[in-house]
Amino acid sequence: MSEEYTFPPYAEKVQEVLKQFGGTVMEEYRGYDIKPLWDQKGEGYTGFKYLYKAPKLEKIAFGVGWFREKLASYALMIWPEDDYALPVYSGYWAESAKGSFFIIDFYPLADCIRDLPYMEKYLSPLEEIYQKGLEWFPPANVRSENWFRAAASPYLITTEADATKENQDRLLSLTLDYLKVYIDLWKKEEPSTQGYLKELNARKEALRRTFQARDSIGDQMLSKTIGKELAHLSLITQF
Repeated sequence: MSEEYTFPPYAEKVQEVLKQFGGTVMEEYRGYDIKPLWDQKGEGYTGFKYLYKAPKLEKIAFGVGWFREKLASYALMIWPEDDYALPVYSGYWAESAKGSFFIIDFYPLADCIRDLPYMEKYLSPLEEIYQKGLEWFPPANVRSENWFRAAASPYLITTEADATKENQDRLLSLTLDYLKVYIDLWKKEEPSTQGYLKELNARKEALRRTFQARDSIGDQMLSKTIGKELAHLSLITQF
Protein backbone atom coordinates (compact mmCIF):
# COMPACT_ATOMS: atom_id res chain seq x y z
CA MET A 1 0.00 0.00 0.00
CA SER A 2 1.00 3.65 -0.25
CA GLU A 3 2.28 5.94 2.49
CA GLU A 4 -1.35 6.75 3.29
CA TYR A 5 -1.74 3.36 4.99
CA THR A 6 -3.38 3.55 8.42
CA PHE A 7 -4.32 0.91 10.96
CA PRO A 8 -8.01 0.04 11.34
CA PRO A 9 -9.94 1.27 14.44
CA TYR A 10 -9.90 -2.24 15.95
CA ALA A 11 -9.48 -1.32 19.61
CA GLU A 12 -12.18 1.34 19.63
CA LYS A 13 -14.75 -0.78 17.81
CA VAL A 14 -14.16 -3.94 19.85
CA GLN A 15 -14.13 -2.13 23.20
CA GLU A 16 -17.47 -0.55 22.37
CA VAL A 17 -19.07 -3.96 21.78
CA LEU A 18 -17.39 -5.49 24.86
CA LYS A 19 -19.26 -2.99 27.03
CA GLN A 20 -22.36 -5.14 26.55
CA PHE A 21 -20.86 -7.74 28.90
CA GLY A 22 -20.76 -5.19 31.71
CA GLY A 23 -17.43 -6.63 32.81
CA THR A 24 -15.01 -5.31 35.40
CA VAL A 25 -11.25 -5.08 34.96
CA MET A 26 -9.37 -7.84 36.76
CA GLU A 27 -6.21 -6.98 38.70
CA GLU A 28 -5.28 -10.57 39.54
CA TYR A 29 -5.60 -13.85 37.69
CA ARG A 30 -4.83 -17.25 39.17
CA GLY A 31 -2.58 -15.67 41.77
CA TYR A 32 -0.73 -13.39 39.32
CA ASP A 33 -0.70 -9.60 39.53
CA ILE A 34 -1.69 -8.66 35.98
CA LYS A 35 -1.62 -4.87 36.28
CA PRO A 36 1.80 -4.72 34.55
CA LEU A 37 0.03 -5.85 31.36
CA TRP A 38 -2.08 -2.70 31.25
CA ASP A 39 0.76 -0.53 29.91
CA GLN A 40 3.52 -2.43 28.12
CA LYS A 41 6.61 -0.73 26.77
CA GLY A 42 9.74 -2.20 25.29
CA GLU A 43 12.28 -1.70 22.55
CA GLY A 44 10.15 -0.67 19.60
CA TYR A 45 6.98 -1.95 21.23
CA THR A 46 3.94 -0.52 23.00
CA GLY A 47 0.82 -2.38 23.97
CA PHE A 48 -1.83 -3.22 26.51
CA LYS A 49 -3.81 -6.20 27.69
CA TYR A 50 -6.86 -6.22 29.94
CA LEU A 51 -8.73 -9.10 31.49
CA TYR A 52 -12.41 -8.54 32.28
CA LYS A 53 -14.63 -10.57 34.57
CA ALA A 54 -18.29 -10.82 33.62
CA PRO A 55 -21.22 -13.06 34.61
CA LYS A 56 -20.97 -16.60 33.18
CA LEU A 57 -17.43 -15.93 31.97
CA GLU A 58 -14.08 -16.84 33.45
CA LYS A 59 -12.41 -14.00 31.58
CA ILE A 60 -12.37 -11.78 28.54
CA ALA A 61 -8.76 -11.34 27.41
CA PHE A 62 -8.30 -8.31 25.17
CA GLY A 63 -4.92 -7.06 23.98
CA VAL A 64 -3.41 -4.78 21.36
CA GLY A 65 0.25 -4.26 20.56
CA TRP A 66 2.30 -2.24 18.08
CA PHE A 67 5.75 -3.25 16.91
CA ARG A 68 7.76 -0.20 15.81
CA GLU A 69 4.47 1.33 14.65
CA LYS A 70 4.67 -0.91 11.57
CA LEU A 71 2.88 -4.05 12.76
CA ALA A 72 -0.24 -4.19 14.90
CA SER A 73 -1.33 -7.31 16.77
CA TYR A 74 -4.93 -7.66 17.98
CA ALA A 75 -6.14 -10.53 20.17
CA LEU A 76 -9.47 -11.28 21.84
CA MET A 77 -10.44 -14.49 23.63
CA ILE A 78 -13.50 -15.17 25.78
CA TRP A 79 -13.54 -18.16 28.13
CA PRO A 80 -16.75 -19.38 29.82
CA GLU A 81 -16.99 -20.35 33.46
CA ASP A 82 -17.09 -24.06 34.20
CA ASP A 83 -20.88 -24.05 34.79
CA TYR A 84 -21.57 -23.00 31.20
CA ALA A 85 -21.19 -24.83 27.90
CA LEU A 86 -20.43 -21.76 25.79
CA PRO A 87 -17.62 -22.18 23.25
CA VAL A 88 -14.41 -20.17 23.45
CA TYR A 89 -14.44 -17.05 21.31
CA SER A 90 -11.09 -16.52 19.62
CA GLY A 91 -10.01 -13.75 17.31
CA TYR A 92 -6.48 -12.81 16.24
CA TRP A 93 -5.33 -10.29 13.65
CA ALA A 94 -1.80 -9.22 12.71
CA GLU A 95 -1.96 -6.14 10.50
CA SER A 96 0.65 -4.15 8.60
CA ALA A 97 1.12 -2.36 5.30
CA LYS A 98 2.35 -5.70 3.91
CA GLY A 99 -0.93 -7.48 4.65
CA SER A 100 -3.00 -9.24 7.30
CA PHE A 101 -2.98 -12.62 8.98
CA PHE A 102 -6.40 -13.29 10.50
CA ILE A 103 -8.20 -15.95 12.55
CA ILE A 104 -11.77 -15.95 13.86
CA ASP A 105 -13.59 -18.90 15.42
CA PHE A 106 -15.66 -20.32 18.27
CA TYR A 107 -13.69 -23.27 19.65
CA PRO A 108 -16.35 -25.86 20.60
CA LEU A 109 -16.16 -27.61 23.96
CA ALA A 110 -18.13 -30.61 22.68
CA ASP A 111 -17.41 -33.22 20.05
CA CYS A 112 -19.84 -31.78 17.55
CA ILE A 113 -20.43 -34.97 15.58
CA ARG A 114 -21.35 -36.83 18.78
CA ASP A 115 -23.28 -33.83 20.10
CA LEU A 116 -25.09 -32.31 17.13
CA PRO A 117 -27.40 -30.26 19.37
CA TYR A 118 -24.33 -28.44 20.70
CA MET A 119 -23.32 -27.47 17.17
CA GLU A 120 -26.84 -26.37 16.32
CA LYS A 121 -27.15 -24.23 19.43
CA TYR A 122 -23.72 -22.63 19.69
CA LEU A 123 -22.21 -22.71 16.19
CA SER A 124 -24.99 -22.71 13.60
CA PRO A 125 -25.90 -19.05 14.37
CA LEU A 126 -22.63 -18.21 12.61
CA GLU A 127 -23.73 -19.76 9.30
CA GLU A 128 -24.71 -16.59 7.43
CA ILE A 129 -21.69 -14.63 8.62
CA TYR A 130 -19.40 -17.55 7.81
CA GLN A 131 -20.72 -17.82 4.26
CA LYS A 132 -20.17 -14.10 3.77
CA GLY A 133 -16.62 -14.49 5.08
CA LEU A 134 -15.92 -17.31 2.63
CA GLU A 135 -17.06 -15.13 -0.25
CA TRP A 136 -14.66 -12.40 0.87
CA PHE A 137 -11.79 -14.72 1.78
CA PRO A 138 -12.04 -18.13 0.04
CA PRO A 139 -10.21 -21.02 1.74
CA ALA A 140 -6.50 -20.90 0.98
CA ASN A 141 -3.27 -22.46 2.13
CA VAL A 142 -2.52 -20.44 5.27
CA ARG A 143 -0.20 -21.12 8.18
CA SER A 144 -1.74 -23.64 10.55
CA GLU A 145 -0.66 -26.76 12.40
CA ASN A 146 -2.58 -29.99 12.93
CA TRP A 147 -3.20 -29.36 16.64
CA PHE A 148 -4.74 -25.98 15.77
CA ARG A 149 -6.99 -27.50 13.14
CA ALA A 150 -8.10 -30.11 15.71
CA ALA A 151 -9.24 -27.31 18.02
CA ALA A 152 -11.21 -25.45 15.37
CA SER A 153 -14.94 -25.44 14.68
CA PRO A 154 -16.62 -25.86 11.28
CA TYR A 155 -16.88 -22.05 11.28
CA LEU A 156 -13.21 -21.19 11.39
CA ILE A 157 -12.18 -18.39 9.04
CA THR A 158 -8.45 -17.88 8.61
CA THR A 159 -6.81 -15.92 5.85
CA GLU A 160 -3.78 -13.98 4.71
CA ALA A 161 -5.14 -10.88 3.01
CA ASP A 162 -3.69 -7.94 1.12
CA ALA A 163 -3.53 -4.68 3.06
CA THR A 164 -6.40 -2.80 1.46
CA LYS A 165 -9.02 -0.62 3.11
CA GLU A 166 -11.69 -2.98 1.81
CA ASN A 167 -10.03 -5.99 3.44
CA GLN A 168 -9.55 -4.08 6.69
CA ASP A 169 -13.25 -3.27 6.78
CA ARG A 170 -14.20 -6.86 6.04
CA LEU A 171 -11.90 -8.35 8.69
CA LEU A 172 -13.16 -5.91 11.28
CA SER A 173 -16.74 -6.72 10.28
CA LEU A 174 -16.13 -10.45 10.78
CA THR A 175 -14.53 -9.79 14.16
CA LEU A 176 -17.51 -7.77 15.37
CA ASP A 177 -20.18 -9.99 13.81
CA TYR A 178 -18.78 -13.13 15.45
CA LEU A 179 -18.56 -11.20 18.72
CA LYS A 180 -22.19 -10.07 18.49
CA VAL A 181 -23.34 -13.67 17.94
CA TYR A 182 -21.35 -14.69 21.01
CA ILE A 183 -22.99 -11.98 23.07
CA ASP A 184 -26.45 -13.17 21.99
CA LEU A 185 -25.56 -16.72 23.07
CA TRP A 186 -24.13 -15.44 26.35
CA LYS A 187 -27.26 -13.49 27.18
CA LYS A 188 -29.43 -16.59 26.79
CA GLU A 189 -27.05 -19.07 28.39
CA GLU A 190 -28.09 -21.03 31.47
CA PRO A 191 -25.97 -23.39 33.59
CA SER A 192 -25.67 -26.97 32.36
CA THR A 193 -25.56 -30.08 34.50
CA GLN A 194 -22.25 -31.14 35.97
CA GLY A 195 -22.54 -34.52 34.29
CA TYR A 196 -22.80 -32.90 30.87
CA LEU A 197 -20.07 -30.37 31.60
CA LYS A 198 -17.46 -32.86 32.78
CA GLU A 199 -16.17 -33.74 29.32
CA LEU A 200 -16.66 -30.20 28.02
CA ASN A 201 -14.53 -28.71 30.76
CA ALA A 202 -11.88 -31.37 30.21
CA ARG A 203 -11.65 -30.28 26.56
CA LYS A 204 -11.54 -26.63 27.60
CA GLU A 205 -8.55 -27.28 29.85
CA ALA A 206 -6.89 -29.30 27.08
CA LEU A 207 -7.35 -26.34 24.73
CA ARG A 208 -5.81 -24.04 27.32
CA ARG A 209 -2.79 -26.28 27.96
CA THR A 210 -2.20 -26.91 24.27
CA PHE A 211 -2.25 -23.25 23.30
CA GLN A 212 0.02 -22.30 26.21
CA ALA A 213 2.50 -24.99 25.24
CA ARG A 214 2.45 -24.63 21.45
CA ASP A 215 1.35 -21.12 20.53
CA SER A 216 4.81 -19.69 21.14
CA ILE A 217 5.32 -17.27 18.23
CA GLY A 218 3.82 -14.27 20.03
CA ASP A 219 5.57 -15.28 23.24
CA GLN A 220 8.93 -15.23 21.46
CA MET A 221 8.29 -11.85 19.84
CA LEU A 222 7.18 -10.27 23.10
CA SER A 223 10.09 -11.78 25.03
CA LYS A 224 12.49 -9.82 22.81
CA THR A 225 10.71 -6.52 23.47
CA ILE A 226 9.23 -6.56 26.99
CA GLY A 227 11.14 -9.42 28.59
CA LYS A 228 10.45 -13.09 29.18
CA GLU A 229 8.56 -12.65 32.46
CA LEU A 230 5.99 -10.18 31.14
CA ALA A 231 5.66 -12.06 27.86
CA HIS A 232 4.91 -15.27 29.77
CA LEU A 233 2.32 -13.44 31.87
CA SER A 234 0.65 -12.26 28.65
CA LEU A 235 0.60 -15.84 27.34
CA ILE A 236 -1.00 -17.43 30.38
CA THR A 237 -3.61 -14.69 30.74
CA GLN A 238 -4.59 -15.07 27.08
CA PHE A 239 -5.25 -18.78 27.47
